[in-house]
Amino acid sequence: MSDETIRFSVSLPQSLLTEMDQDQQQKGYQTRSEYIRDLFRDRLIDKQWNNSQQDVVGVLTLVFDHHQRGLADKLISIQHDALVNILCSTHVHIDHHHCLETIIIKGQAQRLNQLVSQLMALKGVKTARLSQAGALASD
Repeated sequence: MSDETIRFSVSLPQSLLTEMDQDQQQKGYQTRSEYIRDLFRDRLIDKQWNNSQQDVVGVLTLVFDHHQRGLADKLISIQHDALVNILCSTHVHIDHHHCLETIIIKGQAQRLNQLVSQLMALKGVKTARLSQAGALASD
């Protein structure tokens, strides 16, 4: 079963439309409709994530200074103590001082957000960003 496509109008200030068109072109979207559909999908993922009673999945990206004394041990300890499932992680050396780590995590949204907050607060962590992949449907 496919959804019927509905057309509707949107009013925007010229400056916002110009900015949107530039972003659309930079990202390679062929039409405004494709661009706006993806924006809506992202918002729906956010809504599902925040309202989910089921587990959610996300990708945590960390950039940190691996020369910061004790940081690696703290990162590992927090991950082991977190009440989330660490499904996979990848560690990459960016340069002499910095590492990038991606961690695929699964669990209750509140607990995933707590994990990110704990890691972000550590001295030597430059960035900690969580990409919300989505809520898992119940079986």
